[in-house]
Amino acid sequence: RFDPKAVGNGKLGSSLFVKNDQDTLENELYKTKDALTRLDSLEAAIREEESDLSELTEEVKSVEEHLNNLSNAPLPPEGLSMSEYKQSVLAYAKLPVSLKFGLYIALGMNTDASPYPKASDYAEIVSQLYEKRQIITIKKLEDSVKEAQKLLKMRDSNGTVLKSGNMNDLDEETEKVISELLDGKNVDQVRNDNAVKQQLGRVTRKDGMTATKDDAEILLEALKDKNIFVVRGQPEEIPGGYILRGTSRKEDANDLISEIDKKLPSNWKAQVSYMPDMTLEGMLGDFDVPTEQLKDPDPVLVVLNKDFSTQSGWIFQLSSIIAITTTLYFAVQCYAGDTDLASRLVETGNLGDFTVLDQFNGQLLLILAPLAIIQIFHELGHFAISKRDKFETGMPTLLPMFGPLPNLGFRTDLKTSPRNLTSLFDFAFIGPFLGLFAAFSCLAYGLLATVSSTPEMLQGYPALSVSELRCSTLASSIVDYFFGGNGAVTSGSLDTAVKLHPFAVAGFAGVIIQALELLPFGSTDGGRMSLALFGRSGNVVVGGTTWFAFLIATLFLNSTTADFLLGVWIINNFAQNDMEIPCRDETANVDIVRSIAGLSLWFIAILALVPLQ
Repeated sequence: RFDPKAVGNGKLGSSLFVKNDQDTLENELYKTKDALTRLDSLEAAIREEESDLSELTEEVKSVEEHLNNLSNAPLPPEGLSMSEYKQSVLAYAKLPVSLKFGLYIALGMNTDASPYPKASDYAEIVSQLYEKRQIITIKKLEDSVKEAQKLLKMRDSNGTVLKSGNMNDLDEETEKVISELLDGKNVDQVRNDNAVKQQLGRVTRKDGMTATKDDAEILLEALKDKNIFVVRGQPEEIPGGYILRGTSRKEDANDLISEIDKKLPSNWKAQVSYMPDMTLEGMLGDFDVPTEQLKDPDPVLVVLNKDFSTQSGWIFQLSSIIAITTTLYFAVQCYAGDTDLASRLVETGNLGDFTVLDQFNGQLLLILAPLAIIQIFHELGHFAISKRDKFETGMPTLLPMFGPLPNLGFRTDLKTSPRNLTSLFDFAFIGPFLGLFAAFSCLAYGLLATVSSTPEMLQGYPALSVSELRCSTLASSIVDYFFGGNGAVTSGSLDTAVKLHPFAVAGFAGVIIQALELLPFGSTDGGRMSLALFGRSGNVVVGGTTWFAFLIATLFLNSTTADFLLGVWIINNFAQNDMEIPCRDETANVDIVRSIAGLSLWFIAILALVPLQ
């Protein structure tokens, strides 16, 4: 039975390593080699009748003894010297009982036959810990230690029930050791860092590009003027930078940021934002305060490096190349069912006549051009707001998509911070708004051209299947309306190909693409709108809920819709899953008119993305 008193205070001694250190192992090896040499001599002597068998037997026993000593000596895992291995095992022996037992549980070594770690297990435990050091997470360690505490409080070494305690608390000595394992941070600090990381994008904490203590000190020096901001306490380090708590002496947050900027050196590599406290202490407040008395987090000054540029340029270039390819494939695929066109292309091509091919290229252009126009409208909206509010954006990156859509539109990164949440909202809203306007216009024009076309003209048009049309309730309802009413087209067989003017095909795809841009994922336009309307902590909830609902929806929809929604989910997870960079001021709420406009646009997006049942 595991005896806490025997090993919990580190009184294991060095007996475990009597034969474990390097000198002892080398000595045993030397003795074994010497015995083997003498054994060879004795064997030769026996053959020459110069020795008897009893002497040879004694030497064999000596060799077996030394070999046994070598086989019983625990060898360090690859990457550890024998000295480091010895120190690690002795350090494990001196750990608090609950942590020692918790590590044993975390490794999964506790069984009915061996429920508690024994001194003879320590070397193997250390080897396992070293080999699995990347697998054992902080959460798993914490849960295992709590389980160990629970078991230890239930029974002592004699099996008697111990005094119960709070199973959610770690003892002081264990807390200290865990702090050392976490680079000097305790579990609460790690949780606090994780909370901050959820709300500040990875681009704010790039390796070697984070705000430093010196940057925080420069800001403190600028805030010696108590007419701007009264600092309370010392700067608190967060992932990527620092926060300063205190009280603003300015009624308007924009005035506060402007006054602070005037006091800072022009070559300061950092930037300060005024935003709600995102630490656990700031968000949750005093745990002793009743829930109904909790208030919104107080705003704090957040110091971050001002370089928010991304570091994956070649990936974005590759993405655009792939997206152009998938867009061309989409356009060609719309003619895949036209067997007459395919045969004419082959026949004329064999004769060296490329007239039909030129005509086909012109038809493809009639799909590609409106797709490009829709995206141009979208990006022009972004460009106008960024110029109006004087912040910089990166080069747009086209995101690929396979299946019923040509692409997923552009990803446009922010390189510098908008001045406030209203500016961020306007930037996020205007792009999809203008994109949807252009898409609906192309769809309406294309449908009018379709219904007014002669049968001969229809033969040369591209086609979408009824299954593809049913991917969008809103867009398919518009198609039905132009063709005569409810279900005029979409009530047919799912495999039926519906001939449409190229502008109608592009407009239909454009409506879905622009609606997808409004999903509140990460740094999509919908994610930016969500951040502006609900704040960073609220955006985490909204985005997480949408992310999960989107995934679940793929399990219950028809194969065509499920495949493309799953593709959207995967690509957004890779390309746009990061939180947007901070605005200079995130304390002023977006006005009610913009809020209603945003909710209305989301409603249109939902109608465009919900498949027709």
